[in-house]
Amino acid sequence: MAGIMSSPWVGLKHFKTIFTYPNMLQAVGRTFIYGCVIVFGGFPFPIILALLFNELRNMKFKKVVQTISYMPYFLSWISVIGLFYSFLAIEGTFNQIMAKIVGDGYEAKNILMDSRYFLPIIFISHLWKNVGWSSVLFLAAIAGIDPSLYEAATMDGCGRIRQIWSITLPCIKGTVIIVLVMSLGSLFNTNFEQVYGFQNVYTQEQTEIIGTLVYRQGIENGKYSLSTAFGLCQGVVTLFLLITSNAISKRLFDSSIW
Repeated sequence: MAGIMSSPWVGLKHFKTIFTYPNMLQAVGRTFIYGCVIVFGGFPFPIILALLFNELRNMKFKKVVQTISYMPYFLSWISVIGLFYSFLAIEGTFNQIMAKIVGDGYEAKNILMDSRYFLPIIFISHLWKNVGWSSVLFLAAIAGIDPSLYEAATMDGCGRIRQIWSITLPCIKGTVIIVLVMSLGSLFNTNFEQVYGFQNVYTQEQTEIIGTLVYRQGIENGKYSLSTAFGLCQGVVTLFLLITSNAISKRLFDSSIW
């Protein structure tokens, strides 16, 4: 309240608190695991979707499918979470489908209350919301490929699969690498809104990540200095990951952001 010049200087007090806080190490490890699954596990899907869109020859059908795939991106996370809660509820569509498949022996349950299913739900919801929009960049890169390359490949007897493998993928390699490098910065920055929305009293302790832990201890308890210090740490780690991955990409693939 007294401002930067008049307030007491506490040095590294809040940073020490972060690294000695109970359950912080578990939250850090869980954040990293969630980040790796979302970044590396979800990364190929927009590329595959873009390749599939590129192979469609019926333009009307292609536009309809693309529009449908883009739509979830414009929903807020709270809307997406609400849809998943309704879908996975005991009386929801998921249990109805499972009852049809399994038969009379199936016992309906809400998997949102089981922490074992938390990461798959996080991954699937992230993929459903973002895969269509993420494919736009790769579609743009594919559209920039010289059509004469495909014509020459066709004359040489190459099928569609061979053309994708030998022409499309090599030509968009630079775009793929740059997108991957930019994604690596989010390994320790798992979507707070998504995780916090899917958490409940049954799963909170087993699914706590850095963001939700700091929110509960910092924002809800009024420890704003602690939250600010963590935000700075997270920013430094993100910058380090981005610089490191960019340097590796430049050395191995001669492709980088700068």
